[in-house]
Amino acid sequence: MSDEERQLVEGAVDGNADALDVLLREYGPQVRRRLSISSAWQGTLDGADVMQVTYMEAFLRIGQFAGRTPETFVAWLTRIAENNLRDAIKELERAKRPDPRRRVRCGYGRETPREDE
Repeated sequence: MSDEERQLVEGAVDGNADALDVLLREYGPQVRRRLSISSAWQGTLDGADVMQVTYMEAFLRIGQFAGRTPETFVAWLTRIAENNLRDAIKELERAKRPDPRRRVRCGYGRETPREDE
């Protein structure tokens, strides 16, 4: 870890958007490679989309980042990406469930007779 990398992290935390841009370009691909998207979701879910949301959140939340080293920055960015991946999978699973109002119901105990009765 160089002094330049440490200064980039400190600059990003202090609000320097250019420093954050350099960090995201440098470490984003490394974080992307760490994401593990199961084969069940690979056709539906794109890691690049997860990273786009991650970059946006990093931009919005960099002021809350407490670390000052590239290693802690990568760990923080990885945690955000993993949370975004989990959220995306939950949303996809939720979308696969049928709306309870549209579920098929058994005909027993019906109060209204069918037309052919």
